[in-house]
Amino acid sequence: MDYDIREIREYYDSEIRDYDFNELVGLGVSRENADFMIDIGVPEEFDDFVFYELNDFKKLLIGEVQFIKIGHYASYGYGLYLKEGEGGLFTSSSFHHPFVYMLNKNLRTFFLFQLIRQELSSEMRQREIYTSYKYAIELRKLYEQIDPAALKDVEGYWSHLIEDYETGL
Repeated sequence: MDYDIREIREYYDSEIRDYDFNELVGLGVSRENADFMIDIGVPEEFDDFVFYELNDFKKLLIGEVQFIKIGHYASYGYGLYLKEGEGGLFTSSSFHHPFVYMLNKNLRTFFLFQLIRQELSSEMRQREIYTSYKYAIELRKLYEQIDPAALKDVEGYWSHLIEDYETGL
């Protein structure tokens, strides 16, 4: 199954943030992430994630690494961070050591995972083969092909999401 990342916009429930490419790069956002933020766009809110306006981005030094806070996970208040000058999208959790861990290799992959999550569920339901467990197996297989590091941390966001489907939660 091929996924066109532009289709993620169909799932956005809020307005798309308006960013300036040069300002993003000047702040330390990687060109890859800045391209995504301009070309595809990032919504104000998506699922349980909130993405900030550019003037609300904050540079932070966490464990001797420079990050840019671009949003947060609404339910728990954990931050969403880009590593300055690099591609990774990170989040924080009090259950992790170190406090900040990689969510996905970049913003594009984060939103691609979200698109796959929606599209795979719809496809399996249309074909009447959906069970929570089968869905989890297919989701894990696709995610591991695209960004295996995102599932490496068993306490990470994506691992927990898949585990919830595996167990029927």
